[in-house]
Amino acid sequence: MGTYTKKVIISFFLYFFILFIFCFQKIKSENLDFAKKEFLLGNYESAIDISSKLNDLDSKIFQARAISVYAYFFLKDELAKDKYLEAYEIIKNVSLEETKNADLYIEAAHALGRYGQKIGIMSAITEGIADRVKRYIDKALKIDDSHTLANLSKGMWHAEIINQAGKTLAKVLYGANIKKARNHFSKAYKSGKKEISILYELSYGYYLLGENEDLILAKKYLKELSLIATKAHIEKLYKNKAIKLQNKITS
Repeated sequence: MGTYTKKVIISFFLYFFILFIFCFQKIKSENLDFAKKEFLLGNYESAIDISSKLNDLDSKIFQARAISVYAYFFLKDELAKDKYLEAYEIIKNVSLEETKNADLYIEAAHALGRYGQKIGIMSAITEGIADRVKRYIDKALKIDDSHTLANLSKGMWHAEIINQAGKTLAKVLYGANIKKARNHFSKAYKSGKKEISILYELSYGYYLLGENEDLILAKKYLKELSLIATKAHIEKLYKNKAIKLQNKITS
């Protein structure tokens, strides 16, 4: 075998070895941790794309959440509705009845709840969406009654209906109760008071309840979140929403 031929063969194998290493590193980087890093940097579409290629349960939960968050902040009208339903379908394709993972139920409630907000709370009630959201949240709370997002979501479920129907009708017709809302919000605050997103959602929930004592807490939590340093892109988005909510409360 000639020297030239040997060089060609060596170059050939070296090329494929480098290609193999490159592909391996790319596959290795496309994991859930990398998707989460992309999400925190504000690269939401990239985070969704990476997680969509992963088949484990945690990745599916993350993918659904990333889609719902992206739709909430960046999409409008029919586009947002479609994305919420897409996120919901991702969760539905997982066997909900066979898991004890509270986060799975929360993401089902999250996507369907956001969809319900888009079509209007009263429409969501009429179409049975609010009841399905409630069932998902209740299952999550049954698994973990101290779950921050589960308590936040259940409090928000009560608050949304009370805000739309009024305290009396909300309680009589739908079982939504202002005391229960406050109780769930209180539990969520205990475990999530250092998170900007949780503080914003709590503020919005108390704003929906609308009583003076609720508005005082809403303003208090908005102030608390304003003092927390932002580390992720999504926290900047929530701070912008917090300023708008503060203006609503004080106007």
